[in-house]
Amino acid sequence: MAAKKTTKKVAKKAAKKATRRKAAPPRSPFVYMTDMVEALGVSRMTIHKYVLMRLLPAPVMVSDGKSGVRCRWTPIALDHAAYIVEQQEVGHTLAEISGMIAARWGTLDKLPPKAPTSDPGADSSA
Repeated sequence: MAAKKTTKKVAKKAAKKATRRKAAPPRSPFVYMTDMVEALGVSRMTIHKYVLMRLLPAPVMVSDGKSGVRCRWTPIALDHAAYIVEQQEVGHTLAEISGMIAARWGTLDKLPPKAPTSDPGADSSA
């Protein structure tokens, strides 16, 4: 049994169909928790810890009125995440990486450092 020959009409239709592929969906201007979890390969709690340690920028908490409150970052947070993973592979500690991130990107987008807590029972006049 001979194989079917493709006609010019069928070949033209297939070529036209191949060029009509759907365009990639537009990239979101924001990064959400699922993106950060995927980029870092850690849990949500670890990401919150990284924010508190000033490794990641502070997220903006947003609500769409339907699905509760979500953490939202600018895409620069993915650069932070890639840098954290890269430096951990080299062997740096999180404290060292925190200093490197502060030197590289600054600290304006991070949470403010915790103020030292004073002991209420200590007497400072002595």
